[in-house]
Amino acid sequence: MTETSRIEGKSSTNIRGLIAAITAIGVAAVGFGHTLPLFSILLERYDASDRLIGLNTATMALAAILATPFFPKIIGRVGIKPFILACLAIMVAIYGLIGLAGERVWLWFPLRFVFGFAGAGLFVGSEIWINALAPEGARGRIIGIYSTCLALGFAMGPFMVEIFGTTGFTPFLVGMLIFASAVLPIAIASPPPASPKGHVTGFFSLIAKAPATFASSSVFAGAEAAILTFLPIYALESGWAEETGTRAITVYGLGLVALQYLIGREADRFGYGRSLLACALVSLVGAALFAMIDESLILLYVVLFFWGGAIAGLYTIGLTLLADRFPKTEVEAANTGFVFMYGLGAIIGPAGAGFARDLGGQFGLELFLIAVMILYVLLVARRWRQELP
Repeated sequence: MTETSRIEGKSSTNIRGLIAAITAIGVAAVGFGHTLPLFSILLERYDASDRLIGLNTATMALAAILATPFFPKIIGRVGIKPFILACLAIMVAIYGLIGLAGERVWLWFPLRFVFGFAGAGLFVGSEIWINALAPEGARGRIIGIYSTCLALGFAMGPFMVEIFGTTGFTPFLVGMLIFASAVLPIAIASPPPASPKGHVTGFFSLIAKAPATFASSSVFAGAEAAILTFLPIYALESGWAEETGTRAITVYGLGLVALQYLIGREADRFGYGRSLLACALVSLVGAALFAMIDESLILLYVVLFFWGGAIAGLYTIGLTLLADRFPKTEVEAANTGFVFMYGLGAIIGPAGAGFARDLGGQFGLELFLIAVMILYVLLVARRWRQELP
């Protein structure tokens, strides 16, 4: 076999591996998008307070924060393919157990903690898989495809709630089947040849060097988790049908899908720091407009579409800034820190929004999001003026 043939064979294997990983995470994203509105609606039906709903949602992110630093070591021992398959198997089982728990809300906390542990492992493992196989010159485009498929899956999830409803065990069976179907592409694919080993450390010092960059992950995670958790409840309180809340989340997700390539292209053109500030400002304006919406569903959908794209743009540009700001020797630690900050934001977001709603009523969600966006705009503006990340 010639050298050219070996290179072509390796390239073909890498492409199949990339397709498998991106397909699996895209399918799993449908399950994640199905989970948040379904669980929020059911907890509300079981008379759980907004504070309790927010804290219950936050247990998944807490699991991610505690587990993330250990994942590379686990993957190094068992292999990335068995690790991802195990995570999917755990998620299928836990989904069914939550359905069986029913009104025993106290059981939802340990179950969602384990679900969050496995979910974080799925994301970390998939991103390691994709980064290992993505060619150097096309990594940005590959990650862009990955992000788009992820957002598309999240957007489809609430639509599944609308189709299959929220009563009985049927919605849980649907969720189990979604995550189970993500097993197939991973099971038949060849994993990347090498897995990271050792315990990941040192990312706290990197966070201190680039707080605006890492905070983009937290702000995106917190805002999105708060919106996905409480928007269905907000719709019911506003007198809209249950389907309106899930449809609104779908529109929000479509903004993520449609606008990320455009945001990335313009960031390459105008600079990452300036583009990060622009997305932060648009996110702030979106939060303010959301607070002003009265009864117009069309206006709600328009705001959510562009707002979703801008909020997700924070994550997209922040992730791009990691490779731009840090040398290759620190990128792995930086990515681990980025995931850690995502988990932190996903805890603070729904928990903070839940407390805000308990204190401020129906409009607590909007006030919480406006406050978060103001603080982040000030941070980005200050760092940008000083030409710091």
